[in-house]
Amino acid sequence: MRSSARQRQTGSTVPRVFTPPLVDGPPGECGCGCALSRETSLGFSAVDFAEAIGIKPFPWQRWLMIHALELNPGGSFRYRYVLVLVARQNGKTSIVEIKNLWKMFVLGVPLVIGTAQNLDIAEESWDKAVEIIEGSPELRDELVTVNKVNGKKFFKLANGARWKVAAASRRGGRGLSGDDVNLDELREHQTWNAWGAVTKTTMAKERAQIWAFSNAGDVSSIVLNDLQGKGRRAAENPDGADPTLGLFEWSAPDDTKCTCNRYKGNPHDAGCALLDKTIQGMANPSAGHRGGVTWAALAAAAATDPDPIFLTECLCVRVPDLDGLAIDSARWEQLGDPESVRSGDVSLGVDISPERDWCAVSVYGHRSDARGHLQLAFYGPVAELLDKLTELRDAVDPISIGMGRATFNSLREGLRERGIVRPEDREEKEVRRGDLIVLSVPDMAAACGQLLDAVRVGDIRHLPATAVDDAVAIAKTKVIGGAMMWVRTARDVDITALVTHTVARWSLYARAGKVAEVSSYDPVSDIF
Repeated sequence: MRSSARQRQTGSTVPRVFTPPLVDGPPGECGCGCALSRETSLGFSAVDFAEAIGIKPFPWQRWLMIHALELNPGGSFRYRYVLVLVARQNGKTSIVEIKNLWKMFVLGVPLVIGTAQNLDIAEESWDKAVEIIEGSPELRDELVTVNKVNGKKFFKLANGARWKVAAASRRGGRGLSGDDVNLDELREHQTWNAWGAVTKTTMAKERAQIWAFSNAGDVSSIVLNDLQGKGRRAAENPDGADPTLGLFEWSAPDDTKCTCNRYKGNPHDAGCALLDKTIQGMANPSAGHRGGVTWAALAAAAATDPDPIFLTECLCVRVPDLDGLAIDSARWEQLGDPESVRSGDVSLGVDISPERDWCAVSVYGHRSDARGHLQLAFYGPVAELLDKLTELRDAVDPISIGMGRATFNSLREGLRERGIVRPEDREEKEVRRGDLIVLSVPDMAAACGQLLDAVRVGDIRHLPATAVDDAVAIAKTKVIGGAMMWVRTARDVDITALVTHTVARWSLYARAGKVAEVSSYDPVSDIF
């Protein structure tokens, strides 16, 4: 007797993170063990509609419609906002087509609005919906108007329901009154302008829903990240969160990363977490199903993509930045040494964040093996900086104290009161131990480049510190006038601790050989 074929592995039907249903009780018709039924969710009706017109939803799509279209006891939709996170190419756009057509044909909603940062994406879903209607004997007779003019696409049914495409911008959807709004590629929203304009079209609609779809983004995806955070809190504690927001997140765990410590260009080891089908299946619910993402395609993507791209696109894991980071976090981790001890002269680097909410002081010197030693000495509020800097100066007797011009200008009087001045501020102008050195823009560029070079060749070691590690994980550079500089823009991106490392290292070499006195401090017994 022939043995039965081994059941093929498929992605996870149930998302890793989701808002639980309101209803309790014995398992219902959903099949996942929840108590949702046809009386408590219109999702069953949406699934029936899809199958009636020849569309067989993936199991995850069926699960999503049943849970996202849950009803309140009074008959209204439980969720006004539905946030769906899932890896690329798993069928989220077909969810839009099924759900929107069901609402138009079955519920008769007056207006459905489709948007995306790239209008082509919104129009692609619209085009597919028109094809479905025109190819369905059950639906085509209801289609009365189709406008295929790019940028102005809409179609209208005999019952008056319309599907219109609008740009996801600060003007998108204004003047319309939508019953169902769809925002695709939410990770591309780097301001709240488009969200504010498009979602407010539903304000006068009691049963309106706003569906937002995306895979994971990076630190610049401020709308997605904010809503995802609120959705996760709602999933953890539904009683204490916004009851109108539902999160359904198919994603790998947040701490997923390459575990084989490969060098760039080398393949992942077979046991690497990025190749684990169980982990991949958490973000790819269509994997293993006919017409879904294939395991072979995921393996190929893992082999060819930079890790941040694979994590966001294929595992739906947020990364610090998709535009390229200045320092590879894995490389930085390799250079960490909790036992590192400096020997000989040191310099201090000082910096204040542009918003003046954080400041830091770093120490740079050399070890007995001639490698550079970097150490974060202070990271805290600006109000404590001058006292801490004075304490550190007295403890380590630095050869120099470096800072940028903006930091110096903001601290000038306080520094003078503590005897921390530049040589040029004294009549005799001689360079003394512990003098200030204020970096110009070209100096800062040189310092940035020198630190990046030191990381690449590996001639430094650092005492691991969370504030520095966090800064390395997001730090980017830009070229100004042919020189490379740290990027300091977004308010929630703080690289102050990394800047102080940069300044401290440059300051030691800038003053090396210019100070006659030799420090007598003991690096083992100082205040660190």
